[in-house]
Amino acid sequence: MEAILKRRKNSGVRRVAILKAVMSRVHMENMENLKDFAKTWLLPPRVLHLVLQLQRRIAAWAIFNSEDRRLLRKNVLLKDRHIGRRCFILGAGLSVKLQDIKKLKNEFVISVSNTFVHQDIPYIRPCYHVTPPLLSSHGHYYAEDSFVEWLRQMEVGTFDAEMFFHIGDREFIERNQLFKNRVIHWVDYVPWSGRMNTPVDLAKVPDIWSVSEFAVTIAVYLGFDKIYLIGIDHDWFNGPLVYFYDHTKQHALRPKSGNLRDMGIDAEFQMRRHADIFHKYKYLYSIKKNIYNANANPNHYMDVFPKVDYDALFDASGR
Repeated sequence: MEAILKRRKNSGVRRVAILKAVMSRVHMENMENLKDFAKTWLLPPRVLHLVLQLQRRIAAWAIFNSEDRRLLRKNVLLKDRHIGRRCFILGAGLSVKLQDIKKLKNEFVISVSNTFVHQDIPYIRPCYHVTPPLLSSHGHYYAEDSFVEWLRQMEVGTFDAEMFFHIGDREFIERNQLFKNRVIHWVDYVPWSGRMNTPVDLAKVPDIWSVSEFAVTIAVYLGFDKIYLIGIDHDWFNGPLVYFYDHTKQHALRPKSGNLRDMGIDAEFQMRRHADIFHKYKYLYSIKKNIYNANANPNHYMDVFPKVDYDALFDASGR
């Protein structure tokens, strides 16, 4: 009889323990739901953004070593380097085929990504070349060897242009002995709340969807009086991979349009992405109102910047 009562007691204890564990789990889940509710509904969006930004910055600075921090601080030396001058940002849009970019010789040119394959690059010799974050943004799409191949081609094709890379790619670039004898400016990215009074800081570049945002940010930071965009078409509705070059033959990464839908790149993605890009453009334009659309493409949505005639910029009156 005592054995039966003992077994019943032990069984009851186990049931109580299980019930407590279940209740504790329910409590924890409720607490997490409460935290999510507080984040979503109780914290003002800007306060939440600041909290998340601080959390990310603390994590990033914990990863960065002292040399990374020193390199990021060096960007202050670039501030307003080119006051009184104008520059052209050369994108890879199809409309570049309609423009004589040889006119850019002796101009300050910022080229981006794969534009170094253009036949006239050896003639105009861009001063700066810009890439998006590589491993952090595209590392899950391409093998490291593919990046190395592309960057080796870029190293040759950009001649002596000063390079802009994400600080997160520094170990990878140095380990593969890329751009050893070149000037490299290292930058970092941070979340952006969309505030129009955000200071321009190359150590804290607002997150980007497109390398064109980064190139414009650099031009603003360098202090150019006038910034002209060419080949920045944003005509995604004509196809996802529309460039002045043949991406199947002239891009070492060789993106395949058939894989884009599997990657979630569809019309909805492009519309949401471009809404953010254009808002970033409005922010950058609001600083000095000195950015102009000099594209040759009449079929685009980029109405953020005033439209100017590219050829007229090289007349005596346009300089």
